[in-house]
Amino acid sequence: MPNKLNSSSSRLPLLLLSTLLAFSSACNHGISERGTSNSSSGTRRYALKGKVISIDKNAGTVNVDNEPIAGFMDEMLMSYTFKPPAEINQLQPGDSITADVVVDSDKYWLENVKVTGHSQSANKPNASMQMSPLPGKMEEPSIE
Repeated sequence: MPNKLNSSSSRLPLLLLSTLLAFSSACNHGISERGTSNSSSGTRRYALKGKVISIDKNAGTVNVDNEPIAGFMDEMLMSYTFKPPAEINQLQPGDSITADVVVDSDKYWLENVKVTGHSQSANKPNASMQMSPLPGKMEEPSIE
């Protein structure tokens, strides 16, 4: 009987250790910042918050000053493309945005772009946009 007791008591720690390892690896498998990862293709997604600095519609790129992205990059100014490309049309310099940064091997782009705050210049006319008469072209109203 002592052998039976010793063999079952030595299996218990091994069983507990195996269970712990299985749960641990399952919990950490494929986790990214947004919790979405396609491990078969290597595509990762991260949540981005930032401010549009400039737009190049001909190249289809936008320079975004993004906040730090946990587990991916520090705060920095970076150029991004879009999928679908038409999402660039909703943006103006100075807009605050949120988006998904999609990283696939050596390529990256933005998807699901949402404007969370519009630029000041979009809401208020600035001094350079105000109309002023050209010199020598002002006519006095005639009194008839």
